Amino acid sequence: MEEQRREDLSFLNRYYESGLSNILVVYGHRNIEVTPLLTKFIENRRHYFFTARSVSEREQLFLWAGELRRNGVKVSEFPDFKELFDVLVKSTPQGSLILVVDDFENVVGKTSGFMKALTEVLSENGRQRQILVILASCDINWVENSMVVNMGNLAGNIAGFRKIKPLPFSEMRAFFPKMSYRDAVLTYSVLGGQTALWKYFDDNLSFKENICKNFLDTGSFLYGEPKRLTEYTLRETAVYHTIMAQMARGVNKLNDLYHATGFSRAKISVYLKTLIHHDFACKGYSFGNAGRENVLKGVYKIADPLLNFYFKFIFPNESSLRLMPTDKFYDIFISAGIQSFANESFKAVCREYIFKCEEKGLFPFEIGDEGQWLGKDGDIDIVLQSDIGDTALCLCKWQSQITHSDLDKLESCARLARLEGDYYYFFSTAGFDSWLLDASMKSAGKIRLIGIDELTNG
Repeated sequence: MEEQRREDLSFLNRYYESGLSNILVVYGHRNIEVTPLLTKFIENRRHYFFTARSVSEREQLFLWAGELRRNGVKVSEFPDFKELFDVLVKSTPQGSLILVVDDFENVVGKTSGFMKALTEVLSENGRQRQILVILASCDINWVENSMVVNMGNLAGNIAGFRKIKPLPFSEMRAFFPKMSYRDAVLTYSVLGGQTALWKYFDDNLSFKENICKNFLDTGSFLYGEPKRLTEYTLRETAVYHTIMAQMARGVNKLNDLYHATGFSRAKISVYLKTLIHHDFACKGYSFGNAGRENVLKGVYKIADPLLNFYFKFIFPNESSLRLMPTDKFYDIFISAGIQSFANESFKAVCREYIFKCEEKGLFPFEIGDEGQWLGKDGDIDIVLQSDIGDTALCLCKWQSQITHSDLDKLESCARLARLEGDYYYFFSTAGFDSWLLDASMKSAGKIRLIGIDELTNG
């Protein structure tokens, strides 16, 4: 199990091993699978797993009661929540009991009786035995912005929250053992760490073949998923789609979006905030506080890789996709731009490489803080700093050679950012010019060049 999921599992295990009764909330993006984590956690432990449906309260209780009866529990046909939880607790032997309620927004958001009954049952039984309740959801915005309103004061009974994050590039590479490194980076730029999407790609196929078969075919799941994703979670999709279409074109500042869309600045701000809450978009922040006069402020990007790919390549050319073979569409509309598109994901791959080096003791200092620097006249892809000020500055270029002039540019950005680079890390899958290779040899470790071979085996 990858480190991130081990940390998630450790979070749950700490509450279980405490022996205390508690209510936890576990949530994340709908394409990041939470169920495998919960399945691992409840394995060989006494548990009951409910999935809440989007139905009326009466139908919800009828469905749950039917599930209990099929498991040998005596309960009336239409119980209330208090009866349902009471019989569930009393029908299981003494000792720890884990109760998982998946998609819990479907029950908490539609009835006040659920949380009231749950807290009463824990109050009445939770001291004599451990009852650990896990409420799971794939609706980030609802959990972070509406849940407390729906629960009221009862939200105070929740002991902990865990947001399940996307998995890193290394985990996706392990999932696709036959895939070449370059195809893996390209695939990560489209699917990211959203594990539920990985199963649609085949590592026996090339990246182009996977895109044509699993994304450009209008009957494929991934072709329709971006629209399902936005329509499932957002109202007024015409507005959101307009904003994201412009962001995919590189229009990423509020004032520029105002001129490009015709929407008011206030309206755009509200919609951007919602996109950020859903992890569909993000706002860029620069490392440190020095050199703020040279920083590019208020930069917004599409954060969800699937949506980013869709709005970059499919959305503006959808009419052509309906009229031509998928491989021809790829050659005309995707092939030329996919390498530059993948560069942003390549930065995340390089960042992961650095932290793995640190874990192995191969990085020159212990990292205390990290980020990026977005300048008006150039960026620093990754900034890493120790607690005592040791600084490493990184440049990442996907399918493009790094040259002497790139070092000059990085040093220029460092001066504007008022950062003094003790180490310079250059990542490239296309190699380095002779000047930089020579400078690296003479730098006593100050200039580090990481090429395709090191990245592939790292």
